[in-house]
Amino acid sequence: MRFLGQTRIEMSSLLSTNSLPGFEGLNLPSQERDAWNFDEAQSFLKYSLCQIEIDRQTAIADRFDTTGAVLRADMPDVWAPLRELAHNLLPHLRFHRIDLTNRDQIKCLWHVHSKDVLVDIDDLSSGEKAIIQLFFPLIEHQVDRHLASMRGVAEVVARGSVAVLMDEPELHLHPNLQAKVLDYIRGLSLREGVQFILATHSPSMVEQAVNAELYLLRPAELTDGDVNQLVRIASDEERLATLRTVFGSTSNITALRTILVVEGRAADKGSRRAADGRIYGFLSDQFGQLTVLSGGGKSECQTLLHTLNELLAPIAPNLKAVALLDRDTLQNASTDSGVIYLPVSMVENLLIDPEVIFRAIETIRHKTLFHTVDDVALAIDTILDGMLDHEVGRRVKAAVPSLTFRVSDPVAEARRQVEAFAENILGTLSKEHLAKLELEAAQSVDGLKAAVRRRELYDGKKIINEFFKQHLHDSGMSKEIFVYSCAKEASSRHSVSAFIDTLFLAVGIVRPPSSAA
Repeated sequence: MRFLGQTRIEMSSLLSTNSLPGFEGLNLPSQERDAWNFDEAQSFLKYSLCQIEIDRQTAIADRFDTTGAVLRADMPDVWAPLRELAHNLLPHLRFHRIDLTNRDQIKCLWHVHSKDVLVDIDDLSSGEKAIIQLFFPLIEHQVDRHLASMRGVAEVVARGSVAVLMDEPELHLHPNLQAKVLDYIRGLSLREGVQFILATHSPSMVEQAVNAELYLLRPAELTDGDVNQLVRIASDEERLATLRTVFGSTSNITALRTILVVEGRAADKGSRRAADGRIYGFLSDQFGQLTVLSGGGKSECQTLLHTLNELLAPIAPNLKAVALLDRDTLQNASTDSGVIYLPVSMVENLLIDPEVIFRAIETIRHKTLFHTVDDVALAIDTILDGMLDHEVGRRVKAAVPSLTFRVSDPVAEARRQVEAFAENILGTLSKEHLAKLELEAAQSVDGLKAAVRRRELYDGKKIINEFFKQHLHDSGMSKEIFVYSCAKEASSRHSVSAFIDTLFLAVGIVRPPSSAA
């Protein structure tokens, strides 16, 4: 109690200084407030709350001495702002009172989850205390107004405009609570004339922000000359919604990493299907340096690539998106701008290696008939031998052009248009032409077998699926885990590491030299 009788601690003023005051009863390791010391300002919060309670009781006593009576209806609730803060941000907590009964151990008591047990502020969780410590200085002015009203003071000196800088306010906070923080500070900003500037890495907070609130601090290397590093992400809500739809999330934009568009669908929670985008992550940790987006089929990926680069231009002109596409049945893939093709048919082909699969199934190998790597190699070859017709069909389908028909004016001649289109198709895809395509496809497939390239250029997804279906279905290992385990083991293959080095060199990211032993 003697310590609390000293000069009043104003938390808002305290957070505006570079050093903390000496205060009897508080032993601080460091009084300096800078980037190199732990900020001990939070240690003063309980003292400040207790001093407010002393001021409140003094104001009540003064009012009674002056008027001879004190009615509850005439006295504002000094703690109303604190209760509102808890109600909005920590609804499971309810401020009870400051307990001055034991002058050697004064307590700031809270109800938790509507239970009768009272908990001191010192015993709350780190996240709960962080919220109270973070926001109390912003409502302190409201508390002071209530105290002034209790003392009969008509006006409180205007605080003036206040700017609040918060670095990573999401620390210790559940994602749902992070969203509540944004809603709460929006209300404070309107009521109290406070400007908030938040620096955050939280996807939850970024996704909750509206276009007028969302700015991106770009690295210097992604801006030219004296261009401002701070840029607004979107000029209106419609554009922001477009960005979020195209990029998958605002975080994919703000990460400011090279974007790699890959074929296939994105991973979904309920699916047991291994997503291509995740397979790359198991192949190499280097993919963590990229933002990998699943773009669907080839044409969809190329359309997405074009859209991404258009949207990136005003935000980060030096940042580009690149597409990594399956080679499929292409012998010589084209070199479109911004498009890179896999050296194999599809990403699963990088996993089809007897040693890789043998190591990947180590934990459940005792439930299979595989005792050696050669056993796995024989099983793969058996599957490849059974895929002859499928591979010929893949190549025939790839060689047949996509033809579409749409009725044009005059609609009265629609029937004639249909007949002309059908005649054109029959002429283009004659029996002889299809036979020629089938012969060429069969020769191509035979050539792959002779060159021992079936593992690289056959349908990798079908090979993996058939291997799992025939040999691992009852092993207890899911197909998804099997694929990811194969990818992890395939990362040590020389052909895989060579492909990854080539890919990252093409997108402008060079592997750092390994440190000497």
